[in-house]
Amino acid sequence: MQPYVLRNATGNPVIVTALTVDTKYLFAADSDGGITVWDKSHLDSPRLIPGQTSTQIISLYSDGVNLYSGSISGDSVVRIYNQDLDLIEVLKGHVGTVFDITADDQHLVTGSGDATARVWNKENWASIKSIVAQTHFVLSIALDENYIYAGGIDNCTNVFSRRDFRRIASLHGHEATILSLGVDEKYVYSGSGELWWGGPGSPRPPEFESAVRVWDKKDWNCVQVLKGHNDNVNALGVDDSYVYSASDDGTVRVYSKYDWTEVITINSGVGRIIDLTCDDDYVYFGCSDGNVRYICKTDLSD
Repeated sequence: MQPYVLRNATGNPVIVTALTVDTKYLFAADSDGGITVWDKSHLDSPRLIPGQTSTQIISLYSDGVNLYSGSISGDSVVRIYNQDLDLIEVLKGHVGTVFDITADDQHLVTGSGDATARVWNKENWASIKSIVAQTHFVLSIALDENYIYAGGIDNCTNVFSRRDFRRIASLHGHEATILSLGVDEKYVYSGSGELWWGGPGSPRPPEFESAVRVWDKKDWNCVQVLKGHNDNVNALGVDDSYVYSASDDGTVRVYSKYDWTEVITINSGVGRIIDLTCDDDYVYFGCSDGNVRYICKTDLSD
């Protein structure tokens, strides 16, 4: 399957650092600190939101009302844009890189290199809880009606109750860092890799775990391991039929939720794939050449 290509709006040789999509827009942050925005009804006419600082944006999330961006250490804030893409709020509190962001109607949740997952009230943007969620970096965050999920370099995903923010489970089984998370009604999905290949200064091993594990919410047991990637699983997407994973090995892999088999491997041909997001019709992935590629979900069932 050959993916379609969306050119970034910078005109510069950049790297896509984060992606998100809502019902109207597709957003891609770049290594210059800017955000390219595509109106999904006019994908051939992107616009650029210039960077607010010289630091990189590492995380993006859109809830269809606001766009949230998280920055690297030294500028550890969450910036909030309204529907007109005007900057309306800057949330301070983290002291490390804001690696991941998610939200629902009530709360915004951010994960940081300061080892915390911070919960914000969307009515007034107040910080209502700072959860020590990993020993060190919180690299991935997910959210459902009952739980907050935080993955990181403890090689596990910690699960916290949204009612009282108490930790109720730790999902152990990976032999590497949890770089990505996804969730649906029945399962939690975690993707692994190595952030520092064992730690700063350590030689890169010939092999490390790059797998997607599927965890049953009923008892928190791992029910499946989805293999195939040979480098970091940077991002995950989930819908009713498939699990989508993006990797530093330059591929997007699609797995059927019916029997957990791999349906197709899509090779970008341009190196690393940094992030992935999906809507009802398409799967979008951000590549190291600065552009976004996408595939049609209907093509997967042909």
